[in-house]
Amino acid sequence: MHGGMTVGTGQDQERPRSPGQGALRSLAELDMLHSLAAKLNRLNDVRQIGEAITGELRTLIDYHNCRVHLLDRDGETLVPVAFHGELTEYEGETFEGLITKVGEGMTGRVAATGESFYAPNAREVPWALQIPGTPEIDESFLAVPMRYGDRVIGVISLSKLGVDRFDREDMRVLEVLASHAAIAFENARLLQREREAAETAAALLALSQALTRVHEQEGVLAAALEEVPGIVAASAVAAYVRDPASGAFRPVAQRGFPPQPGLREVPAAVATPFLRALDRPFVLPAEEAARVPAEFAALEQVRDILVCPLRWEPDGFGAIVIVAPSGQGFDDRALRLAGGIADITSLALGNARRFHELERFHELVETLDAVFWEADAEDLGFTFLSGRAAGILGGLGQDPAGAGRRWGDHVAPDDREEAVEACRAAVREGRDTSIEYRVPGSAGQTLWVRDLVHVVTDATGEVRQLRGLMVDITERKRAEQALRRSERQYSRAFRREREAAQRLRALDEMKNTFLQAVSHDLRTPLTSILGSALTLEQNGRDLSSEDALDLVRRIAANARKLERLLGDLLDLDKLQRGIVAPQRRPSDLAELVRQVVEDAEVLRGRAVELDLREAHAEVDPAKVERIVENLLANAARHTPPGTRIWVATQPVPGGVEIAVEDEGPGVPAELRDAVFQPFHQVPGKTDHSPGVGIGLSLVRRFAELHGGRAWVEDRPGGGASFRVFLPS
Repeated sequence: MHGGMTVGTGQDQERPRSPGQGALRSLAELDMLHSLAAKLNRLNDVRQIGEAITGELRTLIDYHNCRVHLLDRDGETLVPVAFHGELTEYEGETFEGLITKVGEGMTGRVAATGESFYAPNAREVPWALQIPGTPEIDESFLAVPMRYGDRVIGVISLSKLGVDRFDREDMRVLEVLASHAAIAFENARLLQREREAAETAAALLALSQALTRVHEQEGVLAAALEEVPGIVAASAVAAYVRDPASGAFRPVAQRGFPPQPGLREVPAAVATPFLRALDRPFVLPAEEAARVPAEFAALEQVRDILVCPLRWEPDGFGAIVIVAPSGQGFDDRALRLAGGIADITSLALGNARRFHELERFHELVETLDAVFWEADAEDLGFTFLSGRAAGILGGLGQDPAGAGRRWGDHVAPDDREEAVEACRAAVREGRDTSIEYRVPGSAGQTLWVRDLVHVVTDATGEVRQLRGLMVDITERKRAEQALRRSERQYSRAFRREREAAQRLRALDEMKNTFLQAVSHDLRTPLTSILGSALTLEQNGRDLSSEDALDLVRRIAANARKLERLLGDLLDLDKLQRGIVAPQRRPSDLAELVRQVVEDAEVLRGRAVELDLREAHAEVDPAKVERIVENLLANAARHTPPGTRIWVATQPVPGGVEIAVEDEGPGVPAELRDAVFQPFHQVPGKTDHSPGVGIGLSLVRRFAELHGGRAWVEDRPGGGASFRVFLPS
């Protein structure tokens, strides 16, 4: 039996030392300990620290065997990070043989009690464990816990052949070294976690960026598989899409699988028993994966499989299948990362679906014998004109986007004022209308057009956009004129009128069909995903693993929230071209702020004192709501429960000022500008104030978008006063 007997408790025994020995082991040991501690603090790898301890400790204490165990993340397993034996009696030790549990054997007892232990003869300790493959021998055994704060994070143990070969001074030296080693190990592990978090953030960012460039389903899945091995360790990955009709899973893309026999379509009857969940990733252990019929198993060696279900609107379903490397499995971190992969990929698939529907819609528009258009409801500026415009509207139709032109510019001067007023009346009243007017044709002739105008409203009922169909009714008008000129042509004119009416009815039905389709959800969450991902790119290395994963979840959550903010295809087009402008309208800011406070979920029942003086300004209500919501969320996060919060609005020269105040700790003067920067966290944040630090940045940007500004100052009586000025 030897030092491989893992640790427990016992009584310290001290061998007598001569005065000469005591003098020799004083300053020299202190210098060596300081030197070794400094060396450990310079290392940032757990294995290197363990090897430094086993190598350098030999200069302080005479031993034959040294082992360094660290407590695993499960809080129960002690894993050897370094072990070194000087004699042949210890050559049989292996990594697997030295793994032990807290409370088992001598090493486990030290980890459980947190107390140092010395056994003059480990062979006589009744609860000592014999390491497989090692001889049973007389040996002295010394073990001390490594503490970080009030936690035991590991154990350092020494063995020496013979009985009672260590003394109390050896134990004291080892205890001092263990305290330095604990700090070095914990710093190294924290650095490793930060490194992993940075690598994960970079990988997820790469995945998001790769998917935003692809607008078709198979391309999205192929791009996702390119990035997955950089996020989760994998020997092979594949993507399957379920057929809505048969329920079978069709392989769409793969990496790492042999070409023969290759991946096959999996029938629903085979796949369904293995689907443990449809909305979250899960692990299929190797023993369960072995039950998959042989004709559907593309790998000879059965391994653990991580399945990431994918869901996208309206009824899309599929999965990314990740095969573990040989001899490895998947931990909780891999499952969390797989959730991020599934969310980002699902959103990209939904986005690809919307792009596909948008392309189909534009194809439908181009088949119409009419001009489809879109315009801003406020200034009537064209945002889209179909290709048919070139054949009807002359110069206006040469630019498919209608850039720089407004609805009404194409109308003949004699009809323009009346037509524009009719269009604006439709906006004011929020109703569809039909307008007839003359336009200069592409060949220099005058044409008659019937414009079917559809008013598009957002979730609040506000008119945001106009869409319409310009139908050439020149023939009908000519028929009317011919009817008035000659009774002899009445019959022909009547037939023409009837045919024109039939065409108009058909066009009207078609108009209803595609206007309903265009009002459907064709908007993309691309901007939200890219914005959050860029935040990770800029600050990922400064974030903890928890914050990085929280941002990944925000990528999915914020993309869904932005769905309600993108009112129509005009917003989608502007965001894709990098154009964002406030949609201003006269607003009662006092009432708007009052409503936000009443609806704010972030307050969690806190009482808020309101001082809302009447104030009116032309603003974008949605963005002002976001300003107030973020200021309330900031006050709730950074103050203890029960802290009072005040909200006020008041007119000031040139505009309106909104204030959200609290009686919390306030913001130091040197941080008052930094808190408005993305991802800034105030030092000393308490547990009641979670967040990722982007709310105040959005407050400032929304304010500047209106031509205003945002700042923070001290509140009289203590606390913080966040203020926003919006020009009227």
